[in-house]
Amino acid sequence: MTVYLDDEFVGTHLTTADAFDCVERSFRLLADGSATNAPRRRSQSGTAILNVMWALAPTEGVMGVKSYPVVRTDVTQGAVLTLLLYSMETGELLSMMKADRLGQIRTGAATAVATVAMARPESEALTIFGTGYQAESQVRSLVGAMPHLRTVRVVGRSVAKRDAFIERMSAELDLEVVAGEPEAAASVADIIVTATGSSEPVLHGAWLRPGTHVNAVGSNVLTKREIDRDVLERASLILVDDREVARADCGDFAANDWDVDSAGTVGQLLTGRIPGRGSAEDITVFESQGLALQDVVCGALLMSRARERGLGLPII
Repeated sequence: MTVYLDDEFVGTHLTTADAFDCVERSFRLLADGSATNAPRRRSQSGTAILNVMWALAPTEGVMGVKSYPVVRTDVTQGAVLTLLLYSMETGELLSMMKADRLGQIRTGAATAVATVAMARPESEALTIFGTGYQAESQVRSLVGAMPHLRTVRVVGRSVAKRDAFIERMSAELDLEVVAGEPEAAASVADIIVTATGSSEPVLHGAWLRPGTHVNAVGSNVLTKREIDRDVLERASLILVDDREVARADCGDFAANDWDVDSAGTVGQLLTGRIPGRGSAEDITVFESQGLALQDVVCGALLMSRARERGLGLPII
């Protein structure tokens, strides 16, 4: 029987801790060669773009396809994400799920996994550039994963959106959430997240103090760019989700003419195949473009919970 799971189910039954475990496992499976991940493919006709990505996870018993349209007019429309999960054993369609919340939660989890592996564990100050679709889950995941965080500085182009974001996060989190200006907020940060749709750098390497860890999350199209070349040149360690994915999607690398093959992967670090941070003074960078495998492994957990509890809408 195939079940449909909506965003409400995903948001209720996939905690940040669950997503952290699933995403960390995804990185390890890919590094071990125990799973297969295909980079995002895009097809366009006029203003309509269809994005498709897929992965096979034999250890989880599933394979899956994630797709979403984007229609660009004066305001981007569409972008409804769907994940289909199939049995690795029989090919049966096991689940169809709305993947908007799933995408938000697993993207935040990927940042958290990379940050735990790369940042200084005593980090106290987080700065986030962006107040949109991904920003809340980024902050929520990092606060859950980094126990010494005390302050979140928020940088946003719109004062109204920035202040509304600060109000929401302040009500939810037991730490200080305040507004910041770009250079000043970056220069005092232990951890930085850029989660914007920018095509020009919002973060400059000259602003970074020694020991900072940077998560560049928004540059998942070759035309996007969030960091300047100086950020990359100052970094002692640069990691990606997957080199093939970064080669296809990392605008920060493309715009800065950076060699993708010089970067390691988070999975290689987690499995001991490459060394991590060398000293407390090192600047480190994680370039996140997202993996279908992360969606599939998280989706497998959600599907299992739905079946155990008799939840979800039967559709076939």
